[in-house]
Amino acid sequence: MLRPVTADTPFLLSIAALSASLAGLAGLVAALRRGEGLSTNDRYRLHQIVEFCFANILFAVSMIPLMSLTGDLQQSLRIGGAVAFVYVLVAAAVLVRRARQLNIKLQREWMIIVAALNIGALVTSAAAALTGSVGAFQALLVILLARPMVAFLFVLSSFETGGERSRSD
Repeated sequence: MLRPVTADTPFLLSIAALSASLAGLAGLVAALRRGEGLSTNDRYRLHQIVEFCFANILFAVSMIPLMSLTGDLQQSLRIGGAVAFVYVLVAAAVLVRRARQLNIKLQREWMIIVAALNIGALVTSAAAALTGSVGAFQALLVILLARPMVAFLFVLSSFETGGERSRSD
């Protein structure tokens, strides 16, 4: 039997929809730039945007069946927070490894923003995992949504400089 929709369901579905929109936008940018060719850096970032967005969709949407399975909102938030904590750590390691393999040099200014978002995601995911707090999990989802947005700004900044920045940052 399906549980009734909770007060958090619209928020979760909104995060999922926004993430799907960002993933679609990244695909559109890649398609439009195909004729001009994408730099290695832009391909790396567009790929990153889609990965982040798909993960965000799964985090947001999976909470609904998880709440039905556990029957306990706090327990579901603890599980979601713990999974998100591991995801942020693994995703960061994978992205650093991929950047090294592709010989992508990352700008210090942007890396400060990325580090702040990752630290924020780790703190809020740990808070959700430890307390089962709705607010902590919602803050986590907002921070996770900001990650592909920042990656998209990376791509846009390379367009402003005619792609030169994307080859050197």
